[in-house]
Amino acid sequence: MVRTLAKISLVLLVIVALPMSFYLVREFSALSKNEEMVERVFSTQLESILYSINQYSENVVQQWSLSVDQPVEPQSELMEGLVENLFQYNAALQAVRFIDLESKQQEAIYFNDSIFELSVWPDEEQVEQLQAYLESSYQQIRVDVWHESLLLYFLPRNGQGKKACQLVVEPSTFLMRNLSPIIQKVAQDLFYVSITDSISGQTIYTTGDEGNLSDSWSKASMWYLPGYELGIRLKSKTLEELASERSQRDNYLLMAIGLMVVIGFIFVLVNIRKEMKLAEIKSEFVSNVSHEIRTPLALISMYAETLLLKRVKTEEKQTEYLKTIQQESFRLTGIVNRILNFSRLEKNRIKYRFEKIDLSEAIPEVVDTFRTHLDAAGVDCCCEENKEEAWVMADWESLKTMLNNLLDNAIKYSGSEKKIRVRLEHKPKHIWVEVEDNGIGIASKNQKYVFDQFYRVTDGDLAHQAKGSGLGLNLVKRMMKAHGGSVAVRSRLGEGSTFVLKFPRKK
Repeated sequence: MVRTLAKISLVLLVIVALPMSFYLVREFSALSKNEEMVERVFSTQLESILYSINQYSENVVQQWSLSVDQPVEPQSELMEGLVENLFQYNAALQAVRFIDLESKQQEAIYFNDSIFELSVWPDEEQVEQLQAYLESSYQQIRVDVWHESLLLYFLPRNGQGKKACQLVVEPSTFLMRNLSPIIQKVAQDLFYVSITDSISGQTIYTTGDEGNLSDSWSKASMWYLPGYELGIRLKSKTLEELASERSQRDNYLLMAIGLMVVIGFIFVLVNIRKEMKLAEIKSEFVSNVSHEIRTPLALISMYAETLLLKRVKTEEKQTEYLKTIQQESFRLTGIVNRILNFSRLEKNRIKYRFEKIDLSEAIPEVVDTFRTHLDAAGVDCCCEENKEEAWVMADWESLKTMLNNLLDNAIKYSGSEKKIRVRLEHKPKHIWVEVEDNGIGIASKNQKYVFDQFYRVTDGDLAHQAKGSGLGLNLVKRMMKAHGGSVAVRSRLGEGSTFVLKFPRKK
């Protein structure tokens, strides 16, 4: 028995102890190499986070350029409204200037708060480079330092390389208003993030007190803030410091700490990937109006080209294409009107024409005008019949706008089998118009924010992919307030949503 036990112990020793001893000796001898590789991987992850912050700043600047790069005259009222709306929600923008590169003339200039002299012109060599990029279907945005401001300029796509647009940006406001939220989101409790003057070394912005930590920072130049460096580092001790402490202990303690370091590294790596994923998801401002405009423009262009090339053989098909062009034109006009309506609402300039309307007849009529979009999206839309009269005082155009916005949202946030129900509910003092869908629903924590301007729910793949400006529901809320009513939502995640327009009864 003793001999058998000894043999088993010896076999276990050979099978387990010797390979483990060999592995430990091999790992200890390769410790420095492994640490160097781990540090390199970790540095790459930090550099990726710095890149994501720079990428976010580029997205903000591109959103500004898309807002003013529209096929309208620089001096027109429409362009003035677009620029005013851009100023209203971007305090960092000081001025927008349109210039003609051939005649060296200024076409239009708009100021945010204060008026100042702006006479600087782009360098001819840089203009030639921008024109070369534009000919290759790439719109590059250049940045220069002008006094204490930044000067961004680009060539509008519809200007054929002969026009230029300049954006004057105040750096500190751009940093605090536009970049600070995403930096705070990335930093959280894991990192210190700082922005410093690369010449003087002065810290311009930091997410917290660095204390007595060492200066082990990963740094990168900021794309749209020349002369500034973006730095990031862990709030905890660096890997070099942990390795130095570990080397002072005995082999058993070294093995235990090594295991803890591996586990800790995996944990940190998982959290870094999670934070990067969160940082890449864009809010309310990542999806902009230009994405909505591209869809009707693409359809109009495609059908118009088909008709011009005479590829349509039947008159019925030709009529269908022409109707689609007309409908998409109306849709494009609706998008522009939504932006203008929002601007007018912000300034209390919108004029309502209230009249006595029977909602039992008006609601089915409005739904029918939206029927083409419903059919194109494969939506089973039912407007429940209600013969009881429902008289309210309402503005007809606003009624159509509100209902169209709710139907459009129901389409965008529903899955493959889309079902929408529109119905009237008679209450003692109100008439309710309910729009119910079977979409993805809204989490209870988000429901109180859905009517805020530019707020968009981005939880889930479908919500993240849905395009929108974040203005629709806010317009509905403001218009219902002007009608003396209100709007509400009932929703359960994964089961759909019901939006309710509450109109006061006509006495």
